[in-house]
Amino acid sequence: MTGFIRKAVLVLAFAAFGAAWAGVIVTYFVTDSTTAFVIAVTIAALATEALFWILAIIGGWAVFANRKKLWNRFFGQPSR
Repeated sequence: MTGFIRKAVLVLAFAAFGAAWAGVIVTYFVTDSTTAFVIAVTIAALATEALFWILAIIGGWAVFANRKKLWNRFFGQPSR
């Protein structure tokens, strides 16, 4: 059951992240209001921050403690 909850939280977090940034794009092209655009970007930034913390909580500290090793593995560089 906990695996399902983790996946559901991740799906919801990524959906909120995607919807927020899609809202920024829509706001940029649909309205000329600077206020609306700033509000949309602020909401998207908060959604991005929330996604970051959710990934940190679900992924555990090991992901962040070993970020250099993971970064090197992601880009195909040898680990040191």
